[in-house]
Amino acid sequence: MHHENGQAERYCRTLVNLLRIEVNQRGQSWSDVLWKTQLILNSTKHSSTNMSPFQLLIGSDSSTPIIRALVRDVAIDIATPNREALMALRRHSVSSLLSTNQQKQDYRVNKVRRSPYEFEVNDKVFVIKASQSAGKLDSWMRGLYKVLKRLPHHRYKLELLAGSYGKRTEAAAENMVPWAGEWTPEICAAFFDSESDDSFHDTSEEAEARSNLEHIKVADEDDRLSGEAVLQDDD
Repeated sequence: MHHENGQAERYCRTLVNLLRIEVNQRGQSWSDVLWKTQLILNSTKHSSTNMSPFQLLIGSDSSTPIIRALVRDVAIDIATPNREALMALRRHSVSSLLSTNQQKQDYRVNKVRRSPYEFEVNDKVFVIKASQSAGKLDSWMRGLYKVLKRLPHHRYKLELLAGSYGKRTEAAAENMVPWAGEWTPEICAAFFDSESDDSFHDTSEEAEARSNLEHIKVADEDDRLSGEAVLQDDD
C-alpha cells in the first residue's frame, strides 16, 4: 500500500513476465534462467531512457560485464579517458527524460482521476483486497472496519470489527467502500412497499398490453372471417 515512483515495480514486473515465459512455455527452472533473463533485460535499450541499464551503470554497451571488467584498464580507461564525464552526461540526460516521462504519465492519469471519497472518524467501511481472494467466487472486500484516524495523502487507520476483532491496519481511500448499514425491519418494510408499488405499475402495464393483444386478435379474426366469406362466394 506504499506509494513509490514505480521504477523498481516496473522492472520487477517485466522480469517476472520473462521468467513466466521461460518456466511455463519452455519448462525451465526460474533459478537456472534468472541470470540470463536479467542479463537480457539489463542489456536492452529502454524506451524511457533510450539507453540500457548497463550503459548507465558501467558506461559500456557490453552484455558481459564480468569479462569487460577483467580488461577494464586496457579496454575502457585507455579508449575513453573521459569515461566518468561521459557517464555523468548520460545520467543527466536520462534524468531529464525520466522527469519528462513522469510528467506525461501524471497528466494522463490525473486528467480522468476524481477526488477520493472522504471518510470521517468512526465511519464503517469495507476494504477491497482482491489479491487475497482464495477463489473466483470469494468476496473481494474485507471487513467490517471502523475508521480510527485520518492520515495524510487520503489514507486512514482502521480497526477490524469482525473476525479477528481489534486488528488494525491502514488503507488508501480508493480501496475503501462505505458501509450502507444493516437491514433493519423498517428498511425492509420500506423496501417491500416500494416493490409492491412497482409490481402494481407493472400489472397495469401488463393489463394494457393484454388489452392491445386482444384487439389485435379480434381484428385478425374479422379479417379471417371476411376472407372465408369471399372464398364461399367464389364457390
